[in-house]
Amino acid sequence: MLKKSDNRGFTFIELILYMAILSIFMVAVMTLIGSTVASNKKISSRKKLQTQATETYDTISDMLMGATDVRIRGKAYIGTVTSGVLSYSQKEANFVIPKADDEKAADGKLIKTGGVAKRAQYVHGPGGEGGGTDCYDIADIKPFLESTTPSSDTETCIDVKYLWIKYASDIDETTKDNIYTYCTLKYDPASRNIYVYRISSDDPLYASSPYAYGEAFNDYSSVDGYILCKNVDKFQLQVNPETGTFAVILDFSDPKVGTSYDINGVVSLRNSFVLKSHEWN
Repeated sequence: MLKKSDNRGFTFIELILYMAILSIFMVAVMTLIGSTVASNKKISSRKKLQTQATETYDTISDMLMGATDVRIRGKAYIGTVTSGVLSYSQKEANFVIPKADDEKAADGKLIKTGGVAKRAQYVHGPGGEGGGTDCYDIADIKPFLESTTPSSDTETCIDVKYLWIKYASDIDETTKDNIYTYCTLKYDPASRNIYVYRISSDDPLYASSPYAYGEAFNDYSSVDGYILCKNVDKFQLQVNPETGTFAVILDFSDPKVGTSYDINGVVSLRNSFVLKSHEWN
């Protein structure tokens, strides 16, 4: 006598139930995988921003430490005295160390000795871009007081557009004289890049005007520039002429991943006279 088989398979309800359980499991797995991938992307992006920020900060710091001349174009708070009261107002201008033939007008602008003309030397960008802005004494910018950390006072911040630095980059083995590098850093908020243009006093281009006069910031049309760093949201400086220090403030972000990294620190100039080369009456 044959026995009747009891193998009926899955019922429709059981099949639906198993598929629902499997779907929940797969959703959970995919969510975990997606979360892990997103987390790894954020970690990777933050590491890249950190590396980029550190390298950029170190590059700027090294140039500033060896600086013999520093000039800035951007927005900063300049102090003026009215009826014996000192107040600060933000101006977009060139901030420089005055030369021997510079005088100050009543409004604080630098003018030529014995005249009313503006100072003739400005902080330009590539190809002379951005010239013609008023010049002020860098010592008149509201200084930060801390010597080891940047100040939290926003009025001590300079929003940098161009940073021009002359610094000793090497020594000529024959003459034993310093080889100077003239460098302009340009911050472009639209592209969020910092560009760098450099020329050294031993470069053949330096022998032609205007480099022969030591004013390499006037024209970079013949000098190749490159991107120093990307993803920059903020490039600021704070200056303290009394201690010969700069605070460098840089903010980076990657909007696609949603990561950010900020770096700041105080740089002491080896030549403290750079920021206070003149005493004004």
